Amino acid sequence: MSKLMIIIKTPPIGKGIERECYIHPDDSGKIIKISSLAPEIQTKREISYYKQLRKRKKMNWNHIPKFYGEVSTNKGDGFVVELIRDFNGEISENFSFYIKKNGLDFYRKELETLKNYFINERVMFNYDISPDNLLLRRINKSESELVLIDALGDVVFINAFDYFNYFFKNKVLRRWSRFEKKIYSNDQQIKNSSESKG
Repeated sequence: MSKLMIIIKTPPIGKGIERECYIHPDDSGKIIKISSLAPEIQTKREISYYKQLRKRKKMNWNHIPKFYGEVSTNKGDGFVVELIRDFNGEISENFSFYIKKNGLDFYRKELETLKNYFINERVMFNYDISPDNLLLRRINKSESELVLIDALGDVVFINAFDYFNYFFKNKVLRRWSRFEKKIYSNDQQIKNSSESKG
């Protein structure tokens, strides 16, 4: 089946090293991710993983964007996912923004919830995940949740052991431990820098 050609006339709302993100011209609740570099290894890997997740009968999409398929655009081929917005309709901010604003300890509950989501829903993330790969979606004035928008899936082929809960959980926990050490180390450096300036 041929991909639907979409004409994009607006500037990107986000730009990373490998990809650009555009609001879908026909649906403001979706974005189109397009590779800005070749080869499109990361994009192909992410699409493949999204397709695996979409085949699940009871997939919980609370902490990753919903996937809507591949498209062709005047900017190149890409894929469509949910645009993460807060309860008030504003586009959710990057997690790094909130860490700088409130400190990392303020979001221990959200981090624990995200870790358990990966384990319970059997969702794998890249080993180099960072706060820049996460958005903090404000559910209401007092509640929020983390959403992984990049670094989904695995950089290596799925190992047969990954299909067993025990091995999958251990893999998630190893990667999560590495992620936590990195973000808490960075947070401490920010605190030390602030104290020295004070």
